[in-house]
Amino acid sequence: MPTTTAPLRQATDLDAPLAQALLAWGLSLADTKHKIGLRISQWVNPAPALEAAVAAAALTQDELGHARSLFAMLRTFPHAPAELGAEADLKKRTAFYYPRLLDAPWQTWSEVIAVLALLDAALSIVFEATRESQFAPLRQRAAKILQEERFHRVFANSWFARLAADLPTRETLLAAVARVWPVALAWFGPDDDPAATLLHQAGILSRSPAELRDQWLSQAAALLEKNHCPLPAPEIDWGRWDQRRRDVQRL
Repeated sequence: MPTTTAPLRQATDLDAPLAQALLAWGLSLADTKHKIGLRISQWVNPAPALEAAVAAAALTQDELGHARSLFAMLRTFPHAPAELGAEADLKKRTAFYYPRLLDAPWQTWSEVIAVLALLDAALSIVFEATRESQFAPLRQRAAKILQEERFHRVFANSWFARLAADLPTRETLLAAVARVWPVALAWFGPDDDPAATLLHQAGILSRSPAELRDQWLSQAAALLEKNHCPLPAPEIDWGRWDQRRRDVQRL
């Protein structure tokens, strides 16, 4: 249950540990959104169909817009990266908070769809947990983001089914799912993730990391089962957890 009852309207309303936790967690959320948007933008021209290209352009705009909205919120926090002070300065940042999967461009359309259907869907579940957030700036942003994410889910699930039904693309889709699945699963963090736990206790997140992960697992499993795709192993080696990137470091 939330322990915070006073209105939280700006960063100065948060005590130091809570502000630090929200800044780190928010940067992970914003950076992941931002990088997804940049990677989708690289598929506007190579998309396999005209309607997919148009959708990729719209998805790019949405994802980058979500990220910039979060950056605008976070730049007011103590110890926020100085480069968040102006949107043109984002390229000057040297420390990033997105999973390493997003470091390299995607080589296949299947990777685009797997990221949207699994990792972006995981972020949507996180935003759902902020719909009634005690932190007003986050709550206000969540409503618009979730409205736009409905289209993302329909688009991703439709293309997922299309790729899964065709034998040549099915193999590349399953390979992409195998890569993205553990990244999406790990993004929620371990059950005792200190930042997410503190945000949950303060009412900034309505659900714990375990509850968020279980909701995602149920949703993702339903998508794979509907399309007769095997479920990857859910085990995560939390001993290699990187809290800043919300990722498990690869050996």
